[in-house]
Amino acid sequence: MHVRRTAALLATAALAAALAGCASASPGAESASTTIQFGLPTNMGANNSPMAVAEAMGYFADEGLKVEIVVTGDSTSIVQGIDAGSLDIGSTPPEPILQAMTKGSDLQLVYNYIRKQTGSLAVLDDSPIQSLEDFRGAVIGQASLGTSNMLLSEGILASVGLAPDVDYSHLAVGTGAAALQALKTGQVDALSLWDTEYAAFEAQGTPLRYFTTDEVASLFSTTYFTSTDYAEKNAATIEGFGRAMAKATLFTATNPEAALRIMYDKYPDTLVAGNSIDDQLAIDLVALKRRIELLTAGDPEGSRTWGAYDESALNAWASFALDAGIIDSAVDAVAAAPNTFVEAYNDFDGDAVIAEAKNWSAAG
Repeated sequence: MHVRRTAALLATAALAAALAGCASASPGAESASTTIQFGLPTNMGANNSPMAVAEAMGYFADEGLKVEIVVTGDSTSIVQGIDAGSLDIGSTPPEPILQAMTKGSDLQLVYNYIRKQTGSLAVLDDSPIQSLEDFRGAVIGQASLGTSNMLLSEGILASVGLAPDVDYSHLAVGTGAAALQALKTGQVDALSLWDTEYAAFEAQGTPLRYFTTDEVASLFSTTYFTSTDYAEKNAATIEGFGRAMAKATLFTATNPEAALRIMYDKYPDTLVAGNSIDDQLAIDLVALKRRIELLTAGDPEGSRTWGAYDESALNAWASFALDAGIIDSAVDAVAAAPNTFVEAYNDFDGDAVIAEAKNWSAAG
C-alpha cells in the first residue's frame, strides 16, 4: 500500500513509529521485491506526477521495487528519517541536507531530479514591493515553517542584508488556494513557494512578479538523497529507483497530459472538488509544462545524464549556503554527490519510453 501522511512528523521517533508497521520488506534488503520507504515533503500534485507515472506504468515494478510514499509535510522530517533509517530515500532541495551535513549527518545525494531552481519570492503584480530591499517589514507566506523554501528565501534576502525575525517574518499558509487567499487578502505580503504553484495561480488569473538572485536562479533544486551507509549496501535498489524515475520523467516530458491523467486516476485526491477534470487539466498542464523545463534542463535524454550532478553546480550550492548563512561551516558538496549510479540510471531505451508515452491512451 502507499503510506500517505499529510501532517508534518515532528520527531524522528514518531516518524519511525509511524513507518514500523508499513514495510513489507526490511529496509535496505536487496531482493526480487524490495520495498523502499520514500520521503516526500509535499502532497502528490502536478509537480510530483512523474512519481505516479513510475508507479502506474510499472517502471518501479520492472526494477523489482515497491515504493511506499511517506508525505511528511516538511523537509526536516525527511532528513531526520534518513538519519534514523526509517526512510530509505528522501526528496528535498539541498538546504536541509547541507545543514544536516554540518551537524555530522553522513548523507549522499544520489539523483539530481529538478535540474534548475524552482523557488523564488512572489508578490501580486500590483504590490508596492519593487526590490529585495522592499521586503523589510514584510510577512512572507511559507508552505510550512519546516520547508526548504523558507531557507532559500532567507538566503535570497540575505543578499541585501535582511535577516529573518529582525527585518521580516514568516507565516505558514500552506499551498494552493489557501496560500493564494493569504496573499490576495493581505495576510502575507509575499509567498515563498515554487514554480508549479505560481504557474497554477497565474493560470487562474492572478498575475505575479518574482524576486530572486542570479546566483539562486543558477542552482539545481529538488534532489533525491539517502545515507551513505544505505547507498553502499543497496546499490541495485538505488540504480533501479533512479532508472525508473528517469523513464517516468521522460514519459512525462513527452506526454504531460497523459502523466496528469495517470496521476488523477492513481491519486484521485489530487482532483479538486468542484472542478471538472478538463478544467483542472488546463490549470495543471500550465504548471507541469513549466516544471518540465526544469526537469529536462541540459537535455538529460540526449546527453544521457539523467540524475547527474554537475561539479560547478555542487560548488555553487555549497558557496551560496555558506554565504547566505544557511550553513555555518563549509561542506564538501562534490564529495557528497559522487555520481556513482548515473551510468545505471541511463541504461534504458529512451526511444521505447517516448513511443510508450506518445501511444498512451486512457482506455489502455
